[in-house]
Amino acid sequence: MSKSIFLGIFHFIVIALIQILILNGLQLFGYINPLLYIWFILLLPISSPAWLVLLSCFTMGFVVDVFEGQMGFHAAVTVFMGFIRPLFIKVFFENKDSDLDTRVTIAEMGITRFLPFAFIFVFVHHFLYFTFEIFSLKEFFFTLLRIFLSTIATTLLIVVMDLMFIKSKK
Repeated sequence: MSKSIFLGIFHFIVIALIQILILNGLQLFGYINPLLYIWFILLLPISSPAWLVLLSCFTMGFVVDVFEGQMGFHAAVTVFMGFIRPLFIKVFFENKDSDLDTRVTIAEMGITRFLPFAFIFVFVHHFLYFTFEIFSLKEFFFTLLRIFLSTIATTLLIVVMDLMFIKSKK
């Protein structure tokens, strides 16, 4: 088994456990829901085949849905994020040569490129997720506040986790 596959499985298990055991029950101030599992999508190698990205995204979303008792919101949104991930990579990695194991991390991109990439990616995910979850304009401003605050919290959590656990290849 290649190192990249082993690392991907390890990331999946650890991130899923953190999300399920710690973060699923956490709702700060009624507005902030950190959804760390999206970090897994960012950690997939850039040159991963589309089918593998979509399958990995669905599996992560499905696992979170099962343990949260939801009806597929996480799975649907993560599959969509896996689908649009190549567009984000094309924009942020346009001028950079990437080998098979290049990942979207601070060590690979630097904080100045990683932070906007992660923030926008997380914002799109949270916008879709919370919009599907509420599915009403009745609480429009409450939902926007939840999206914005949860995006900030999730992005900060991803940055902290990335700095703590992802080592540079150099």
